[in-house]
Amino acid sequence: MSEERFKKYIQELEPGTTCSVFLKKQEKFIANVIADSETKKEFKIHKALSKLKRYLMYKLLQEKPMCTCALARVFQISEGTVTHHLKILQEAGLIMGKKEGYFTRYYPVEKLIQLFT
Repeated sequence: MSEERFKKYIQELEPGTTCSVFLKKQEKFIANVIADSETKKEFKIHKALSKLKRYLMYKLLQEKPMCTCALARVFQISEGTVTHHLKILQEAGLIMGKKEGYFTRYYPVEKLIQLFT
C-alpha cells in the first residue's frame, strides 16, 4: 500500500489520527497481547492442534480414551511418533495420561476431570 493510500485509509478509520500515532497504538496492542498469559496458553493450544494427526488424535480421545499402542495401530505410525504427538497435546493442557496397570490411557482434560468427580 502506498503512503498516500495508507494515510487516506487511516483518516477514514480514525479521523484526526496520524499514521505514526495509529502505528504506535497497534504496536502497543500487539505487545500487550503477546505479554498476556492467556494468549500464550491459547497459542500453545492452536499450535498443538495445527497438525492434522494430532487434531485427529485429540478428537479420537474425546470419543474413547486410548493407550499409545492403540493409537499407533489406528494411525498406522510408530509408538514413538504417537508419544511425540501426545507429549505436545499434554504440554498444551489438552490431554492427560492415567496409568492403568501396564498401560497409560490418555484422556481429554475435560473428560478426565469428570472421571474424578
